[in-house]
Amino acid sequence: MKDQKNNIKVGFTTGDMNGVGPEVLLNSLQNTELLSLCTPVIYGSLKNLNYTANHLGFKIYFNKIDSAEQSQDEKINVIDNFKNPPPISFGTLNKEMGAAAFESIKNGIKDLKEDKIDVLVTPPINKEAIHSDDFQFMGHTDYINSEINGSSTMMMVSNELRVALLTEHIPVSEVTNSITPDLVENKLICLNETLIRDFQIEQPKTAILSIDPHAGDGGVIAENDKKLIVPAVKKMQDSGILVYGPFPADSFFGSTEYMKYDLIVASYHDQGLIPFKTLSFGTGVNYTSGLDKIRTSPDHGTAYSIAGKGVASNDSFLSSIYLAIDLYRRRKIYDEFSKNKLETSQ
Repeated sequence: MKDQKNNIKVGFTTGDMNGVGPEVLLNSLQNTELLSLCTPVIYGSLKNLNYTANHLGFKIYFNKIDSAEQSQDEKINVIDNFKNPPPISFGTLNKEMGAAAFESIKNGIKDLKEDKIDVLVTPPINKEAIHSDDFQFMGHTDYINSEINGSSTMMMVSNELRVALLTEHIPVSEVTNSITPDLVENKLICLNETLIRDFQIEQPKTAILSIDPHAGDGGVIAENDKKLIVPAVKKMQDSGILVYGPFPADSFFGSTEYMKYDLIVASYHDQGLIPFKTLSFGTGVNYTSGLDKIRTSPDHGTAYSIAGKGVASNDSFLSSIYLAIDLYRRRKIYDEFSKNKLETSQ
């Protein structure tokens, strides 16, 4: 069980340490104001963390611990289970470093599941480097979804915009066959609950984008939207959930139509993430919604081309930390209110 404390205990994986992940992580933790809000616990090689800090000229000190229960407030706690960590070579794809990234993720997820930390924030991984016989997932989200209760949906969050995906890291050729009315319905129900519970929006309004251009033009182009999206939207509306669409995606963001809604649901990865990153890149957060634990990550990748050069912005990573803390607090308030409401009604 967690010890009693005021600070939220935030777990951090290291991501691919040949990329910009360790830089944005350590740069963020230099912020003493942040350390007053949360107690960081890093799952990674102390040797490589010190190397990165020294290389970039960060004045940062680590508190080595054996378990999350030993973590101390106002210190940067590190759990180092790496006997022979691979040496850092910034900007290089290395399978050993990918394996180390996976080990960090496994350790962080284990403690998150066991309530030894409150939330988990993950720097970026390189999918090619981490892919192995032990890690045959498309990314963080798929692995986390396999380990934690719930049904995850990738949600990109910024101050002005939230975008969720019906389908995630799959080929475009598989998108239509992967979407069913049941999938759409289940995603919309879960996302509506997320907006209420995690974002404290009492009556969320959601827009869903079409699968085909112009929403199929009434069947002239195709009938995918008519067959797959429309029935689920109608069912949601009949149940009192405020869902609208499908909207043609090509003009939806350029016309600022998105500003009328609390969430936009895209049919496939690039349909949602291209406009999101165009409007919010550098400040956006990837939130794994729909699970009973909270995990966030920045909206960028390993950026090998600038790794180790001290020029990577930590804005998105800081936003990931702050959002994780906010989500934890909001969820706790909502769950306590719901519990009290239920007890009062009995």
